[in-house]
Amino acid sequence: MSHPPDERGAEMRELFYETSQELLQALNDEALKLEKSPGDEEIVRGIRRAAHTLKGDSAACGFRELSELAHRFEDALSVDGAAANPAVAEIAFQAADVFAEMIAAYRGGSKMPLTTNLSKKIKALTAGPTAKKSRTRKAKSIAKSVEWTEYEKLAMTRAQASGQDVLHVLVKIDQHCAMPIAARQLVQNAVSTMGPVIAVRPETNSPAAARQLEFVVASVQTAEQISAKCKIPTIVEEVTVEMLFPASAPAAPPSAPSAPAMEEAKVSETPSVVEAVPATALPPPPQAEPVIVPAPMENILRVDAGRIDNVLNLVGELIIGKSMLQQALSEFAKRFPREGLRSKFSDAMAFQARVLNDLQRSVMKIRMVPVEQLFRRFPRMVRDVARQCGRDVELVLSGQDTDLDKGILDAIAEPLTHMVRNAVGHGIEPVEERSQHGKPPRGTVRLNAYHQGNHVIVEVSDDGRGMDVQKIRAKAIELGLVSSEEAGRLSDPEVMDFIFRPGFSTAEQVTEVSGRGVGMDVVQSVLHRLKATISVETHPGRGTTFRLKLPLTLAIIKALLFWVERRLYAIPLNAVLEIARTTEAEVHQVDNYEVLQLRNQVLPLLRLGRPPAAEADSAHSKLFVLVITVGERKYGLIVDALDGEEELVIKALDDQTFSTDLVSGASILGDGRVVLILNLPAVVEHVARSRPQTSGNVSSGLLLSSTDRLRLAMGAQGGQA
Repeated sequence: MSHPPDERGAEMRELFYETSQELLQALNDEALKLEKSPGDEEIVRGIRRAAHTLKGDSAACGFRELSELAHRFEDALSVDGAAANPAVAEIAFQAADVFAEMIAAYRGGSKMPLTTNLSKKIKALTAGPTAKKSRTRKAKSIAKSVEWTEYEKLAMTRAQASGQDVLHVLVKIDQHCAMPIAARQLVQNAVSTMGPVIAVRPETNSPAAARQLEFVVASVQTAEQISAKCKIPTIVEEVTVEMLFPASAPAAPPSAPSAPAMEEAKVSETPSVVEAVPATALPPPPQAEPVIVPAPMENILRVDAGRIDNVLNLVGELIIGKSMLQQALSEFAKRFPREGLRSKFSDAMAFQARVLNDLQRSVMKIRMVPVEQLFRRFPRMVRDVARQCGRDVELVLSGQDTDLDKGILDAIAEPLTHMVRNAVGHGIEPVEERSQHGKPPRGTVRLNAYHQGNHVIVEVSDDGRGMDVQKIRAKAIELGLVSSEEAGRLSDPEVMDFIFRPGFSTAEQVTEVSGRGVGMDVVQSVLHRLKATISVETHPGRGTTFRLKLPLTLAIIKALLFWVERRLYAIPLNAVLEIARTTEAEVHQVDNYEVLQLRNQVLPLLRLGRPPAAEADSAHSKLFVLVITVGERKYGLIVDALDGEEELVIKALDDQTFSTDLVSGASILGDGRVVLILNLPAVVEHVARSRPQTSGNVSSGLLLSSTDRLRLAMGAQGGQA
């Protein structure tokens, strides 16, 4: 089925918008490496390849301004001696920024950015009366008169990567030849014996075919051998063989198409340690890195994330259907305990559950992407922020292969950016201050990711000055967040929680990087929506570590169901450490907080329901206490009764009808009941912010307000006992 030209053009532009981000990232990566190893011609060739591919792709989409600017940049890098110019890295960074702005303008239909400054710097690279074009420029001029197809360009890339030279063969037919058509076939047969023929020009039925032929051939033979083979007496008048791309050089063919797999393979070779500011030039490697053969393009399928989400939603509906069948089977077994069909039903249900679990895992794996896709944007950002703040900073990446749900990865991009910028601007000291404390002049910021059970941990750490707990305590008192008496009773971890309050900042002056009190509260609010937690570990003079604990996925969870005031709720099962039984008499008051002594540990309690009536029997009433973990801390959640474990499909709630962050979603059970899934980090934060100011016989500090209980009850009408 053919598509209208406008539709095909729109699809091409959307593909360009996607692949161009990979090219811009590759351009930034190569510029960082060039800044680290000035004068490395191989890195300059990598920058030129990125600009070359961007030029061709943008031209195919009709983006003339971008194509021309990328073309001028590529030409400037093709000048002999360009690699030795110390300004190339800085120009490459500026080019990446301008290209990104131009692509955003094309996509949004907005005004194009100014390119005058960049154009002047590019022109300065080509200045000089003795400037000569490099051999790559010569190779480009050979193929300039010929337009190769996308398949031919890809074949050139593969042949070069497989260790074959790509040669351009020009054969002039003898003007006195009586059978030019037969001569063409004889010449083509002779060329094919030297290696695979990638392209032939002109076409067979073209009048020009009787005068000369052009071939692109992949071969391990020398130019002299190919020329001798093609010189057929009385047929061929002249043969010219020139090297387009030698097997040993990783240069791409002219107007090479975007190859995301090739770019990713190239980026994966980037060292895990990336310096954000210029350092001493490293010696070049003793020999060139082996060329990585790109993955076959036919094995790469780009699918819109919305389609995968639709499949995941259907899997969720199947899980709800499985719960309904299990409920029906349970009722059938109770009604007909001796029925022989029970075993057949059970076997069919077990088979269906096994296949459904495999399907669910397969869909989940499709949504999983390595965090390297997020980490790779930070080396450039750290470099820019470090220069802006006058710091000397090194960024160390580890755990880039850790997989995480694509939706979660996109959601934490902004919070992680805030924390990395704070680590550079707040955490790392100036060089003079570090030297005074006996530290190396260069500070270190680390990004690490690893699996921990059903979670992914992402850490942002630095070896800077650390955070002053007493300074934070004093700032909290100054802002009226806590009284002096209460501040003295707070533990250090509780004091650290103030940095997540809106508008809280200990910076003495406002800069472009920090000091406005905007950032950490945004981080926590985003993490709450993701059902994730954040903890802080700081050591004065040694540095700070922010630890994000993220769920592997947002869609389907194992949950523990329980009852509170005849309402059914659920929490993620992996957040439950144990289940304990106690009585009201064993619940004690400490600073107006309810606590429970559990195996010589004082466990803070969270009570969702109403406090017990002051009656004699209430002191001996049994309670269930769910020992949960939020971040690195333990709490006890008081519930009335347990309802068992269940695999729940999380359904989003409409903010207009259900406006509370205490609930992260809802789900439907097999019998049609609606269960609300509590957002534990938000519940704990609510308790911390509603600390009681007065004492009394009955604690209310850990209780939700009547409004909050009403909000929790809304939407749980189907969950009544």
